Amino acid sequence: MVKSEAEKMQDVPRFNIAIVGLGPKGFYAFERLLAQLKAREIQEPVAIHLFNQNQFFAAGNVYRSDQAPYLLMNYANKNINCWTDELPTAILADRSDFVSWLQNKTEEPNEALEEDFASRATVGSYLMEGFDRLCKNLPEYIKLVKHVATVNNIGKQGDKFKLFTQGKEADEFPAFDKILLTTGHFGCGAGFLEGNQTSRFIDFVYPTHLALGHIEAGAKVAVKGFGLTCIDAILALTEGRGGEFAANESGKMTYYASGKEPGKIYPYSRTGLPMMPRTGGAADKSPLYFLTEDRIASLKRSKPVSFEKTLLPLIIKECTFSYYRVLFREYRWRLLFLEKYDGIREQIEVFHKYHPEVERFNWETLLDPFANQSTLTHAEVSTYIEQLIFEAEKGPEESPLNAAFGTWRRISQGFNEIYSFGGLDAASHKLFDRNYFGLFNRIAYGPPVKNMKKMLALAQAGIVDFGFVRGATFEIDESSGDYGFLKGENQKEQAIDCLINARIPRNNESETPSPLYRSILEKGIGRKFLNASGGTYTPGCMDMDARGRMIAKDGKVQEGIALYGTPTEGLTLDNDTLSRKRNNLASQWAEEVAIAIELRETVNQQ
Repeated sequence: MVKSEAEKMQDVPRFNIAIVGLGPKGFYAFERLLAQLKAREIQEPVAIHLFNQNQFFAAGNVYRSDQAPYLLMNYANKNINCWTDELPTAILADRSDFVSWLQNKTEEPNEALEEDFASRATVGSYLMEGFDRLCKNLPEYIKLVKHVATVNNIGKQGDKFKLFTQGKEADEFPAFDKILLTTGHFGCGAGFLEGNQTSRFIDFVYPTHLALGHIEAGAKVAVKGFGLTCIDAILALTEGRGGEFAANESGKMTYYASGKEPGKIYPYSRTGLPMMPRTGGAADKSPLYFLTEDRIASLKRSKPVSFEKTLLPLIIKECTFSYYRVLFREYRWRLLFLEKYDGIREQIEVFHKYHPEVERFNWETLLDPFANQSTLTHAEVSTYIEQLIFEAEKGPEESPLNAAFGTWRRISQGFNEIYSFGGLDAASHKLFDRNYFGLFNRIAYGPPVKNMKKMLALAQAGIVDFGFVRGATFEIDESSGDYGFLKGENQKEQAIDCLINARIPRNNESETPSPLYRSILEKGIGRKFLNASGGTYTPGCMDMDARGRMIAKDGKVQEGIALYGTPTEGLTLDNDTLSRKRNNLASQWAEEVAIAIELRETVNQQ
């Protein structure tokens, strides 16, 4: 008896695909996969399994839509678009960028929306809506299975792979032909919370309403880290508890307490320096004069590159030029770019001869205006924040300091091309990861000005105390009822009831806290990347080839497993952005998966 085409199709086993981690990066990969399958008119039965730790598919933990509205992005609305212009086109005809999506939900003028900073929850709603629309328009041959589960183990079964999750039977999931790991910060060791907590040590602040809700009013709280996560934690403990901010006509904010706040909040970090805040205004479109496209291409050909000897001098020149370009204009001068840097230096010297009262640009001061101080006072930090707010509101075209700080944003993409896949020598790779990565993030990717004004208001209200912000250490106190104490210089101490870790976890050289990645290493399915150029350095990320495919312990490429997003941090740079272009390994992966399905479809039809 001859079988019909429908019966033949039922006999064909499904091609099983898994995307582990369905935050924005997982969503982007899912979208590209659907576009590839539709464009190639695939008819082969395909099952796509999506694993996410909670029900916020496409938003993940960081952008989940149940967060408070005061938790803001540091990425202006105009930069956010969950869709791409690349081919093949998405399976949906209506693909609104974030501003257009917002415009349909508000009466605000478009210009105000473009330059504003939305809440993380609003961005999450946008991502989740786009994901839901994709799910409702799937081709008939695609079976979609969503799993609210945490993948904690992986095994190999022939040329396929098995996934295991907490509390599930081993055979609940099929053997997968292709797996993409986009596991976000959980994959790098952060433990996201699934219920209300009671611990005095909070290892990760998101979601803040679960992580921080148990901290008592009046408590003395230390916050390790002084970046974006610290700000979110502080706002959750103040504004999130009913406190209110009011701004006067000049924009200065005053905080009115609810009485439910901690008694004191003590942020502290290695440098103790606040981030440079940002407005959502027009970005600096000035060209790069030293790290040009030609120079970057040349450096890529001469890998490995020394950061200190080759790249840092160019970065300093670029920042210096940006600073004086704006400063000269303020005094009705014009800085000319000359191929020989001595000519630029001469122009600067002439300027200062005529204007000796103007402060010179100093690279070390730019990075740390308190470099000679082992500690900082509350007043010094508050005054510095006021200065940063003032410079931020002037904008990069009016503020020399702002222009210098923002230079890294223009440099970063080209630098990433050099850095990626071991482009720096081992010593430089280690130096950049440990000393410069955080520093450049601080000066270039700070919070909205509005949030920094809130920090200043809380400091002036006596709730946030910067007295231990630099040079402090935390020690657990086992001799009293207190949890521990902050210890500053000159034996200064402060009893602490709760400690919040407000540092975003990064891949670590010696540790692999995530059970999933531990299992990959233990079974030899993958290995850690080793930079062996002129020395040795292990940034802690998994090894992969330039197409994102995992490298096994024996050095062979795992055709069935690829990485994208945060798990690639250390081999690539800056993956916590919503950009679809930055380190885009998703499009390559989707195309390769579609080709593999096409090949199997051809074989099955023979």
